[in-house]
Amino acid sequence: MTTHRCIAVLGERIIDLVPGAAAGEFVALPGGSPANVALALARLGLDPLLLGRRADDGFAEVLDDNLRASGLGLEGLIDADGVSMLAVCTPDVTGSMTYAFYASDSPDLRWTAADLDLARSLMIDKGAIAWHTGSLVSYLGVGTELLFQAWQQARSDGGVTLSYDPNARPHALGAPETRSHVERFALTAHVVKASEEDLAYCYPEVSPEHVCARWAETGPVIVVLTRGPGGATVWQRGHAPVDVPAPAVTVVDTVAAGDTLMAGLLAGLADWFGPDCESRLCQVDSGDLAGIVMRAVWAAALTCTRAGAQPPTQTELDAFFAEAD
Repeated sequence: MTTHRCIAVLGERIIDLVPGAAAGEFVALPGGSPANVALALARLGLDPLLLGRRADDGFAEVLDDNLRASGLGLEGLIDADGVSMLAVCTPDVTGSMTYAFYASDSPDLRWTAADLDLARSLMIDKGAIAWHTGSLVSYLGVGTELLFQAWQQARSDGGVTLSYDPNARPHALGAPETRSHVERFALTAHVVKASEEDLAYCYPEVSPEHVCARWAETGPVIVVLTRGPGGATVWQRGHAPVDVPAPAVTVVDTVAAGDTLMAGLLAGLADWFGPDCESRLCQVDSGDLAGIVMRAVWAAALTCTRAGAQPPTQTELDAFFAEAD
């Protein structure tokens, strides 16, 4: 088992504008799916390397401070021109959020070949055992094709485990275009997490279960389908799918819940990451895998009890489990 637990996370940072206490009031909170995953990994005791393109406006400092507060380094952020991406977040009666993005001048989605070469060098220097990406950077913006080429090369090189979360957003890009990007990233990854909403948007004519089963047979070794309050289902190549329930909690909002689950999954599987991970992930005991997914689901549930992207620390998650016993 490996003792070095650096996981590289590449993607956007976003300022989430969430409704405030008064009508028409919005509060600016740090977010962005990849940044949330890195934040959650740090709070769960791992050593994430967040790889991003940093805007040159005042919101960039807010995003930086949020990462520093959880002990994340900023060495993976590349300074760039442009303004930080914004997302207007609208909750429904269950606390689930919909998002409208303002990203036309954001550097987060404008990766260049030189940037990606630098990112790969930083991963190697840090000794990363895994590379996670997903969300907008994987299907929106001018650098998507270059990113996928780097992703393919990493799979060919075989030195790191590749993890992907589509985090498909209906208001960002049309379903056919989103699906074409999601499909190729998912089938090149070793580990994939997707929500029922992701797959319903990208594959409206096929059940989410069918998509996950197909992926697990032809691409990733492990696929986790998240079902909100219904928990999750995990597919592992060569095994029957396993359902994992979620605890009942009072939901404040669902911001970063899926990202926290993704981080919990990566944290739980980290000992199987690195070179030759495909064969080793196939050998993870199915009972152990269900336990890892359960812990990730509980971490996501705990995040839902808080406003904004506030994943739990390892200590908080342990206490949450203890209270349930």
